[in-house]
Amino acid sequence: MQKDAREWVATWWEEAWDDGLWAASWSKSLDGLSAAQAAWSPAPGRHSIWQIVLHMMFWRESWLHRIATGEKPTPEQLARLNFPEIREPTEEAWAETRRRFVETQTRTAQGLRNFAADADAFTYVLPHDCYHFGQINYLRALQGLKPIE
Repeated sequence: MQKDAREWVATWWEEAWDDGLWAASWSKSLDGLSAAQAAWSPAPGRHSIWQIVLHMMFWRESWLHRIATGEKPTPEQLARLNFPEIREPTEEAWAETRRRFVETQTRTAQGLRNFAADADAFTYVLPHDCYHFGQINYLRALQGLKPIE
């Protein structure tokens, strides 16, 4: 059975979360991180794992909203929600961020499989998130955390 391009992207999206594609699985990349590890930044002005996760969630949710309504993020939303500062790096806040991230993972997978053909630009979320999970795994390594691959 031959898959079309959108089916391949949806399959790769799910495989990246569960098994990994050519690197560690996305789910394992976030497993076991404490709030302090997720909030750690290698230098001033550099993003933390937590900020990168929030950034990915912002763009996933923005694309889902854009497909549903046609509305793009406003400049104010971009300034406030794209790589936001982590003000309260508590375990509870990190757990909530991870819960919301898993939710966007599921909603994005559904979107990739179910949206009309005019939403093809949404498929760019896969390479976007692959790039950022590479950053996440490098930030894990910089902290001396055990490899997960």
